[in-house]
Amino acid sequence: MLSASEWRAAALKHGTVPLIEKTLRRIRAQDRNFNAISVLLDDEALATAAELDSSTDPGPLHGVPVLIKEEVHVRGVPTTYGTNANPTPAAADDEIVRRLRNAGAIILGKTTMPAFGAFPFTESEARGITRNPHNPRFTPGGSSGGSAVAVAAGWVPFAVGGDGGGSIRIPSAHCGLYGLKPARGTLPGEDLWCRLGTAGPIARSARDCALLFDALSDSVATEPEGASLRIGVSLRPTTPLTPPHRDHVRAVRAMAERLRGMGHDVRDYTLRHKDPTAAFVTQFFAGIRKEIADLEYPERIEGRHKVTRAAGVWAQGPVLRWAESFSDRLGEQLDRVFDEVDVLLTPTVAARPARAGVLTGKGMLAAQIASLPSVAYTALWNVSGHPAMNIPAGKGRDGLPVGVQLVARDERLLLDLASASSAGP
Repeated sequence: MLSASEWRAAALKHGTVPLIEKTLRRIRAQDRNFNAISVLLDDEALATAAELDSSTDPGPLHGVPVLIKEEVHVRGVPTTYGTNANPTPAAADDEIVRRLRNAGAIILGKTTMPAFGAFPFTESEARGITRNPHNPRFTPGGSSGGSAVAVAAGWVPFAVGGDGGGSIRIPSAHCGLYGLKPARGTLPGEDLWCRLGTAGPIARSARDCALLFDALSDSVATEPEGASLRIGVSLRPTTPLTPPHRDHVRAVRAMAERLRGMGHDVRDYTLRHKDPTAAFVTQFFAGIRKEIADLEYPERIEGRHKVTRAAGVWAQGPVLRWAESFSDRLGEQLDRVFDEVDVLLTPTVAARPARAGVLTGKGMLAAQIASLPSVAYTALWNVSGHPAMNIPAGKGRDGLPVGVQLVARDERLLLDLASASSAGP
């Protein structure tokens, strides 16, 4: 399992083509067990690799393979949103994909997601069930489950996900990865779920997560200052109906002790805020209805999302404007939290990973109820727009990974703290 920097070094020394050929063979041999890839771009990837091998100006991601979540436009590939309803290939790359190409990354293909990213389980009628590489009987989470599986399986050092309610952080937690939801507006050209969502990196290491974030955001990393931080620990979920599993409580407490041992001021913190549920549900329905309206063949969508389209007819006009305005106000309210602490530490999810196939036979309402423990700590920060990050925190008693969530005003602070906390014994 090469890191991104090791990939780049190997590509420069031995050539990119043989590395990509080996990777493509490995994915095809192993993905039958996990169902993480929706399309592989073998010919294009190998052609790009050959071009890079003749280049005299290697970029920061020269020869490094990356996979892209299905909802992101990649030229020449249909953007299906996890459905069978959009067969025509996209005419152009999204800006973040263009930036990856400019950095020298090789786009290997696209990854599976539930239809419209609506659930924290990567399962759909169009693509079937995606499984966790740590134990295929369980879900990898979602909706960026395919991207997380590809990274956890060791096929690529990082992948692009998307997060409208926790969809980067949840599968990162279930698969033992670093996953960053950037702040609203950090990445270009986005209107995912009416301002709830954003693309972001999923990686095996904090360093690779930062490298991919730099490429996506077209930013340059800065040296961390190493100052002591005020870290608030909050275990209270958005709703009392979703208490945190004891494995997650232990993981948060263990991470708090680790951060305290690094010299940070760690204290329990009571997080108070307005209830984000009404705004989140409004933007959720409005965002999915917008994606459905843009499909070529909307009649082909899953039955539960035909219900979404009908049941969410109210989520438009003044109601949607209220929800988006509420998001801005909530963001201002929660921004004041970071006058009192620099970083907030919470569980990433409330419950342990569900068994694969959890959505089978479920309608829209039952699927939403099943989703609540997964988004109990994540969705709040989509409404507020703050950056939030999952970092691995060992394994639970079931043998599956556990993650904890860091939230702050600034992505770089999260990435630096994640890197520092993962270093050393």
